[in-house]
Amino acid sequence: MTQVRLIMLIFFLEPLVFGNWLSRIPEVQAGLDLSPAQLALALLGMPISNLLILPFAGRICDAVGARNLLISTFAGMLLILTLPGLAFNIPSLFLILASCGALLALAELAMNVEASRIEAQAGRLIMSTCHGCWSVGIGVGSFAGATLATLGLSVTQALALSVVVVLPIAVWAGLKLPAAGPVKPAAADAPAPSFFAIPPRALLLVCIFSIGFAVTEGAMGDWSGIFLRDEAGTPTAMLGYGYAVFAALLSAGRFVGDTLRQRLGMVAMGRLFVSIALGGALLLSVASNFWMGAIAFGMIGLGISTAFPMAVTAVTSIPGTAAGNVAILSAIYVLGFLAGPLVIGGLAEFLGIRAGLMFLIPVLFLSLLLTGSLRPGDRKAPVAAEPASA
Repeated sequence: MTQVRLIMLIFFLEPLVFGNWLSRIPEVQAGLDLSPAQLALALLGMPISNLLILPFAGRICDAVGARNLLISTFAGMLLILTLPGLAFNIPSLFLILASCGALLALAELAMNVEASRIEAQAGRLIMSTCHGCWSVGIGVGSFAGATLATLGLSVTQALALSVVVVLPIAVWAGLKLPAAGPVKPAAADAPAPSFFAIPPRALLLVCIFSIGFAVTEGAMGDWSGIFLRDEAGTPTAMLGYGYAVFAALLSAGRFVGDTLRQRLGMVAMGRLFVSIALGGALLLSVASNFWMGAIAFGMIGLGISTAFPMAVTAVTSIPGTAAGNVAILSAIYVLGFLAGPLVIGGLAEFLGIRAGLMFLIPVLFLSLLLTGSLRPGDRKAPVAAEPASA
């Protein structure tokens, strides 16, 4: 199996067990008799540990090598994901998810660094397709979790069975990737950016470009159903379809992203996709029924689909180490993903959910203005690059 196929397989495998866990959260909540606020507190373990480990993730990756870090953290994360069903109170669930979140952040950093390296060596565009494989993986994992639940397996049994299936394949795929030693910046005058200093201008602009998409992605997960219920009068049974349309177009956009990037270039493609997302946000501001809302969610999903993959390609083309740059990008993306929905919720509290979601318009417009920051990724792409689907 080629390196291209191996890294795509890893992107597909990585969220499978996590998707299984997501489908079983309500059972864990019921088993521990947690209120929504208590559950939210326990679930904060994962994003908090993400943010705590990411300032050091780039240096860790450079020190041990992306492939070695990927194998060890992937395996550790899968083993820890067998434990949530055994939690007996809020602190125990918080600690289990925090441990998983730290390893998840390191594994995803290593995956993106490896994908960037393979893309450059193979002379073909694969980053967007890799993230499309991740989107499919989390969907398949969620479906598998729901199926195992209907068959009567407990949370722990279902997660353990998933790990037994996924872990050997993941380790095999990781070991098939070529090992690499520690990484140092290419030049002494281009040190790896530090979390405790302002990033270089080129890196900072890409990170700001990505904030609009992080805010939007978080908002769709948290508020799409609320919008359809409160503003579009959608029946309860149909509320999940709005997010499903968003997720479907998000995945579809990622699978065509590499082909379009080859034809249009990253900057032009970025402007096209951001414009689609911005159009969806504008449509959402006037949507009055389910169908208008669903079309808006689909446009937003398609529009933000290639944002993070393009940002990863761009930052790995900026001076410094790929791992250090991706770690900074990931931390800012996580912050936007967490903070954006909170801002929207605050606005919705006083002005309504429609006004709250209009916050997406200025942040996406800012991303549109900053699409030129993706230009380093265009310079990196080989002239004769082929899309991953070729």
